[in-house]
Amino acid sequence: MGTISKQLSTYINDYIDVSIKKRLTGITEIKQEESFIGYNPLEKIKGALFPWVLVPFNGVGIWCQLRCPNALEIEQCGDITSIVDDVKKDKKPTHEELLTVHKYYEALCKITFNIPTYDNIFELVGVNGFKVSAKRKEHEALKKQFEENKSSLTTEQKNDLEKQIDEIEELLDDLLPIDAMAFVASWALGHNVSEVRKLTKDMFLKAAVLAKAHNKAPSEYLSGRFTDYNRKEIDAYALTVLEEHLKDHEVVKQNQKKGLFNWIR
Repeated sequence: MGTISKQLSTYINDYIDVSIKKRLTGITEIKQEESFIGYNPLEKIKGALFPWVLVPFNGVGIWCQLRCPNALEIEQCGDITSIVDDVKKDKKPTHEELLTVHKYYEALCKITFNIPTYDNIFELVGVNGFKVSAKRKEHEALKKQFEENKSSLTTEQKNDLEKQIDEIEELLDDLLPIDAMAFVASWALGHNVSEVRKLTKDMFLKAAVLAKAHNKAPSEYLSGRFTDYNRKEIDAYALTVLEEHLKDHEVVKQNQKKGLFNWIR
């Protein structure tokens, strides 16, 4: 498995070499993203729908053509926000949460890689005789076997099956290096061009209060450089912050009333 992972960058380099040489001939500098204030599609901010980007694969930079996904496509990948929650950021994630993030990254990579495509990468891995499709079938068969027979299996048999399932899951997860997955997912979400992560909880609260007062969306009261997908994130999170604030305010109010009542008694 380690050999497959180490040789992955070589396979990808060979695959895209012909295309990239023609496109980068004479280019000495990659154009930097322009500054667009407001909520804009990612391709407008990046300056192209299919830009060439230096993607790290196990620390080795490889030129890949990435596609700028739109807001709807990103939304269909999962329900994970780019907004940094001060309460949750220092909390250690559970195994289930890590798995959810991994699946989210995988879904983003599938719609973002263009040359090579996500499937092309795994076809290239298969050059060494490792068939991803076969391993996936084996994984599904083991899971089905476990679910159908778990009531009659001994503890030892259950542990053995679970171990086999986990080993195949880890094998499949490790085929695409985590640095490449994290980079492409972050790039697709526009983290390097958006200012959404600079917004504070207080900013969200103020925007939500103004939006409620004027019957508008919170995103209309937050200015800066954002992607069109950020608008959905901002609107949803700002309303959540407002709801939490009102609940906390109500609890304080009830406690004050209770304290006054006890004092009078």
